[in-house]
Amino acid sequence: MRHPHAPTARRLAPLALALAAALAAGAALAESGTVIKPTEMRSEPLGSADVVARLAAKEPVDITERKGAWAGVKTPAGAAGWVRLLNLRTGSADGKAAGGGNTLAAVFQTGSSGGAVTTGVKGLSPDILRGAYPDMSEVEMLESLAASGDDARLFAMTGGLSAQQVDYLKEGRGGRRKQR
Repeated sequence: MRHPHAPTARRLAPLALALAAALAAGAALAESGTVIKPTEMRSEPLGSADVVARLAAKEPVDITERKGAWAGVKTPAGAAGWVRLLNLRTGSADGKAAGGGNTLAAVFQTGSSGGAVTTGVKGLSPDILRGAYPDMSEVEMLESLAASGDDARLFAMTGGLSAQQVDYLKEGRGGRRKQR
């Protein structure tokens, strides 16, 4: 006997159609990007692939797909190929991240909503570093966890540890320290 609230094919069909439409829209929309420095567009996502075009710094591109450290791109002139992700900045040329309808597309294409993304491939931009500041409440919390010198000595004595003198390494050529 079937449960009265169990999903049926008839109930799931609209949901499946909506999901398919969202996926198709995601595939049709490209994420915008800007070339950071002059770079070569290649025929495949390989450093040894043929160069199909040379892109200038600040040139806008549409990012159509990603494979590892490579992005499939298309220029406004219609040239298509592959560029290293390190040479691209995502978002529009004016520095604003893509939003609106492109957000859903970005989720399906890259796994990101485009809001705030951190990747090991790109690193931090100078603007992000200039705008960085310490969170003083976190600094205070860390300072509250620090052990005093007396507490550390008591802990060491309780564990049967004793103080030992450790000499600094002597400095050798090229600023390197050499061991005795």
